[in-house]
Amino acid sequence: MEASDFTKMPYSSLAVVNSLLDVADENNSQIDPLKLQKLIYFAHGWNLAFYDIPLIDEQVQAWKYGPVINSVYHTFKDYGDKPIDGRAKTIDFSDMKIVTPRIPPTDTDRQNLLREVWRLYGKYTGIQLSTMSHMSDSPWSKAWDQNIEKLKFVSISNDIIKGYFKGLLNRQST
Repeated sequence: MEASDFTKMPYSSLAVVNSLLDVADENNSQIDPLKLQKLIYFAHGWNLAFYDIPLIDEQVQAWKYGPVINSVYHTFKDYGDKPIDGRAKTIDFSDMKIVTPRIPPTDTDRQNLLREVWRLYGKYTGIQLSTMSHMSDSPWSKAWDQNIEKLKFVSISNDIIKGYFKGLLNRQST
């Protein structure tokens, strides 16, 4: 699969999570912050596997309890374990107004990817998705195991994430 010219640039993490929240709404479902973290992680991994490019413009971090996208964590942490009922906002400095970033509907590759991630993972709780992201030999476990000093977080390289998800893809196609 090859990405169109329009999809070669990664999106802001907040645009991706807003679009994931929209997909959940389309399916009459709610997402808490933990589930949202894991869904964006899986979407990013599958995007790397299919298109060889990042979905998000931010590095995934290995925190003690799993993969985390820092801006998403800080934007939605006040929800705790409650369902998210709003959207992330940013400032468009060119127009000096507050906007709700999203993946454009014209980017059908990414929109379809998010819907497929929802189809595959939306039925699971945040805890279940966290367990999946912690599997032995996962990008999180590789990064966390190398974190000898047990710092609060370490970055997980896109190359490690891509290799892992390509491996999952290859196992599914054989």
